[in-house]
Amino acid sequence: MSTDSQADPARLIDLIGACWTTQVLHVAAALGLADLLAQQPATADDLATRTHTDAGALQRLLRALASLGLCVEREDGRYALAPAGQPLRSDAPYSLRALAIWWGRYCWSEMQGLHACVQSGSSARSRGAGEDGYAHLARDADAAAVFHRAMRERTRLIAGRLAALLDLSQSTCVLDVGGGEGELIAALLSANPKLRGVLLDLPHAFDGARKVLAASGVEQRCALLAGDFFDTLPPGADLLVLKSVLHNWDDGRAARILANCRTAMAASATLVVVERILPPRMDNSAACRAAMRADLNMLVGPGGRERQLSEFNTLLSAAGLTLQAVDVLDGELSAMRATAN
Repeated sequence: MSTDSQADPARLIDLIGACWTTQVLHVAAALGLADLLAQQPATADDLATRTHTDAGALQRLLRALASLGLCVEREDGRYALAPAGQPLRSDAPYSLRALAIWWGRYCWSEMQGLHACVQSGSSARSRGAGEDGYAHLARDADAAAVFHRAMRERTRLIAGRLAALLDLSQSTCVLDVGGGEGELIAALLSANPKLRGVLLDLPHAFDGARKVLAASGVEQRCALLAGDFFDTLPPGADLLVLKSVLHNWDDGRAARILANCRTAMAASATLVVVERILPPRMDNSAACRAAMRADLNMLVGPGGRERQLSEFNTLLSAAGLTLQAVDVLDGELSAMRATAN
């Protein structure tokens, strides 16, 4: 049997047109449809009035959401929020609303530059603005707010698991390097009442961080330190955490961040690196697709990359660190614990 006869054109067509789902979720999140439907089922006309949209066009969007299993189209013409759509609510315990907006509004244009990225090896962000990383967030308050909310949403999925995994009974201070709005350090401090914390990031993260720390009741035990992880890091922490930081950067800058962490570490300190770990070989699994989605997002956006465990080992060793353990946190992220040589 030839290879062509085994092909599945329907699946390929679905993959080719998959961009529609990103935009359906983005628009639904931007309009706050899940919040409205969580209050009570409603017709397209009712929702159009409340969202200042065209009723006919909105009904088509709602039907698209129903086809994705995120809402239900009832016989009486009203739409109800389905269980799968609950994370699109802004107040859901594990909300992903900001993540949907981040991908549909801010990652969207960068992904259109993938062809040029593959040709040049440089990110769309660096070609468009002359800089990679996240420097643009300091100039765009709206983008910064959505970015930090989206990262909080993703971190919330693993924060409790990491807090339960780490034995910090003998630790006194944790330094969260590039910790954004503090979702992770808040979970660590909440689980360890005697622990103090330092959250290091750029100032545009701090308004949100103050709210997160206050909501968790740990604001008195966590200092906010404006700083750059490419510069000197404060010493004195028993535990240093790098969550979703290294994948934003190429090997040279990732090595610099790790070297700065090593310099700040006492002999008994531990560094926890939370990242995706690429498998040695790709297959057609959901885990591999998620990993490559993230990897290509790093290519077109900040200019970084996802890495295999051997590549993390090389970076850690070069910084004078030894990998001690690897723990899977969820289907995408793992925690790598390293100590100083």
